Amino acid sequence: MLQGTVETLTFHNPDTGFAVIKLFPESGYGDPEVAGWAFPAVAAVGLWERPTVGARVRLLGRWTRHSTHGRRFEFDSAELLAPESTEGLLKYLSSGAFEGVGPATAQRIVDVLGLDALQLIQKDPEVLATVPGLKKKVRDELARELTARLSEHARLAFLRGTGLNAVQARAVYARWGDECETIVRRDPYALAEVIAGVGFATVDRIAGSLGWRKDSLERCRAGLVHELKEAAGDGHVLVQRERLLASGVELLDAAERPLLERALDELVASRRVVQDGEDRGDVYLAYLHRAESALVTSITRLLRAGRVTPVADAARVRATEAQDGLELDDAQREAVVGLLSHPVALLTGGPGVGKTTIVRLVVELAERAAARVLLASPTGRAARRLSEATGRDAATIHRVLGYDPKSGGFAFGSERPLEADLVIVDEVSMLDISLAASLFAAVQAPTRIVLVGDPNQLPSVAPGNVLHDLIETGVLPVFRLSHIYRQKTGGLIVANAHRILSGIAPLLPERGDREADFYFFPADDAVSTAERLVEVVTERIPATFGLGWMREVQVLAPMYRGDCGVDVLNERLRAAALGPAEVGLLGEEKRAVGFRVGDRVIQTRNDYEKDVFNGDMGRISAVHPDGSLTVAFPERELHYTSENRSDLQLAFAITVHRAQGSEYPAVVFPLVTQHAVMLRRNLLYTAVTRAKRLVVLVGSRRALELALANDRDEDRQSRLAPRLRKQLDAD
Repeated sequence: MLQGTVETLTFHNPDTGFAVIKLFPESGYGDPEVAGWAFPAVAAVGLWERPTVGARVRLLGRWTRHSTHGRRFEFDSAELLAPESTEGLLKYLSSGAFEGVGPATAQRIVDVLGLDALQLIQKDPEVLATVPGLKKKVRDELARELTARLSEHARLAFLRGTGLNAVQARAVYARWGDECETIVRRDPYALAEVIAGVGFATVDRIAGSLGWRKDSLERCRAGLVHELKEAAGDGHVLVQRERLLASGVELLDAAERPLLERALDELVASRRVVQDGEDRGDVYLAYLHRAESALVTSITRLLRAGRVTPVADAARVRATEAQDGLELDDAQREAVVGLLSHPVALLTGGPGVGKTTIVRLVVELAERAAARVLLASPTGRAARRLSEATGRDAATIHRVLGYDPKSGGFAFGSERPLEADLVIVDEVSMLDISLAASLFAAVQAPTRIVLVGDPNQLPSVAPGNVLHDLIETGVLPVFRLSHIYRQKTGGLIVANAHRILSGIAPLLPERGDREADFYFFPADDAVSTAERLVEVVTERIPATFGLGWMREVQVLAPMYRGDCGVDVLNERLRAAALGPAEVGLLGEEKRAVGFRVGDRVIQTRNDYEKDVFNGDMGRISAVHPDGSLTVAFPERELHYTSENRSDLQLAFAITVHRAQGSEYPAVVFPLVTQHAVMLRRNLLYTAVTRAKRLVVLVGSRRALELALANDRDEDRQSRLAPRLRKQLDAD
């Protein structure tokens, strides 16, 4: 603990609350390593909302030694204390924090109100009227600012006292302001709705510390919502009622089933959740039920419009083939005609079967018929690939629909449909139920829509398995391509991708073959796999294939955790690229930001204001004293403030899910039994098909066998297919 008076404010970032101060310790609170009082001022760093020169404060934290800046106190919380001296009070009031209050005005206030001035003003701001020469504007501003500072500090102290960290406490205060303490005491479980990343266990502990009973209805409702959110996080659109109640009993321990049933009824009555299906046995979060229902309605509406006028017949397709120097097989030709003849149609197939050729030909034929064509994909990188493949503009689905980041809504929808005759969407395996609902709402007859994707890829990160479900309906035309065309002589990537789907071990080159494009490097365990992977990435691949590993090699892993997970691999590869970690200009913002100059990073969401998209990769070119970042992307540099730097993640290694829709010159993938729970054919298949020139697997053959043997699909709970069939049967 450190207690004293703030002498100077060296640095403060109002966005993050991060502060660097110089403080005069009170007797008994100095640096334990400094004898005497020759140099009483000490440096302190930490999060403090409104640090003020002259403030008397108690800091909780620890003494540390910085390699550049020496000894300083790193604090986790700051508690304001009443000034003990007239000098301290004068310095606080005249610090510049209070508009219109300089040294002379501060002196007049202290002369009249004394050492208790702050408490008196907070209790009754009108006492300032007794100070001679103090204008009403200054009185009002001083009272307002002082009350705001003390109130904010008290509320944050309460929130920190519940066990929330400084960042979480700031998020709650930003949302609820001075009402936060009242709201949290009334319903601590509401915190889970406000703070990203704070789960049920945390708010349940807070509720317990505030005296809440374990059998309260509020706790039961929060527990059931938590279980539904957990299921949504695993990709499920719904949870069966019996399973939900059973998991609720297990989670809540003290709660009996009848109480949970009552809590569920209350959630339904409040419209936070929806029960549907046979015997009301399917339980949805309300927004997911709305999305599934809307998607069923939109597709039904398009199909009811009937067969559209074909854009091209087989003869026209053959003529266009000849002009373009193509030679399609019968299945491909049938796909081209069919995709242009239905209001909704699907094109599926694995790598190398000609999906891109078919899409390019469909676009060409549609444009020759004067059709307006829109090309879209779920992610920015996938959209760029689609644009490169077709020679036409393509955009993310969000951009096509006119996403408004402020409202979270779309400009185009049922009231304002897309102005196009044909919409083609690629990489539909990545399409979740909510985005699909928004997309189809904006597609209205006579506009037709073509969905292109590989159902064997991993499904979307968000809830739903839309491509799989639409294929399963049996009511939509699906054109499947299976004959492999794209495979260079001696190339193994495409062939091995299809072997993996069949559960067959990939073909490997002869020992010493330096011309192949698919390799396996064995390793005994997770730690040795990580070590060998770093060697392969940073030494062998550059030396053998001439690829720059920081630009052209992407490490993909099944999960974040473990000795060979994304987190550990990022640290190992970062150390190989940048050397041992160095502390930044002030030291402390490194931990706040988590990045270093030279870091390879990936954008994790679409930002239309910056024109940067999910999956875009760059490198950190600068870490600034205020914790902001400059990132160099291939075509330009962008500045990231404290508000949007969380859109970035380290990207020396990323998950396979994160890589969907992207391609890389080379892909390196670790195979370890630590990841057994995630090892499936479609995961390995998705990883392999991200590579254009080279695939290297590193790890154990046992882990490879586990992945090949596990053909279990992610059985995502959804009712899209049966509900769509039922709706169409009703017609």
